Amino acid sequence: MTANIVGCSCQSGAPLQLDNLVENLPNTNVSPPSDSPKAEGDKETNWYLPYMNAITEGKQVEEKKSPVALFYCAGASNVGQSTVTGCVETANILGYNRVALLCLASISAGLKNMMNGAKNARGIVAVDGCPMSCAKRTLEKAELKVDQHLIVSKDLDVPKNFRLSDSSSIKQVTNAVVQAVLSID
Repeated sequence: MTANIVGCSCQSGAPLQLDNLVENLPNTNVSPPSDSPKAEGDKETNWYLPYMNAITEGKQVEEKKSPVALFYCAGASNVGQSTVTGCVETANILGYNRVALLCLASISAGLKNMMNGAKNARGIVAVDGCPMSCAKRTLEKAELKVDQHLIVSKDLDVPKNFRLSDSSSIKQVTNAVVQAVLSID
């Protein structure tokens, strides 16, 4: 087998050795996902998207109280990446019966189930890493009303950099997003 070597776009000149990369990653102590099924609509199951798929397809469904829709940027900086982790943590804390993590790219792609999910949500929270406000602008372009908007670098005074896993920023974002959802809920 030949060595798998690629050049780096940073122009440092040092080639990257890809062989055995996965085996050399530090142990993250992440548990494998549970195979046990969850009850539909419980705190741990993201039931909202299958529910909206059924509605979009014209199927009969038992009406449920819609959660607050949560859209976030996934920018390539600490503030952008903290929106992803902070929003996931928010869903874990409040539960999927109160918060629906919805795909921002699906909105710009015009996917019906995601648009219906956003339109039928109790409210919409947009979380952006920086003042470019890509999440909020995408939602507004699709004529969706944003009820709460959070800009991590501005509202939480988190300086933008490229260290992608800053745990203190993630905690700040999580706390702020929980409060934004609770203000609607």
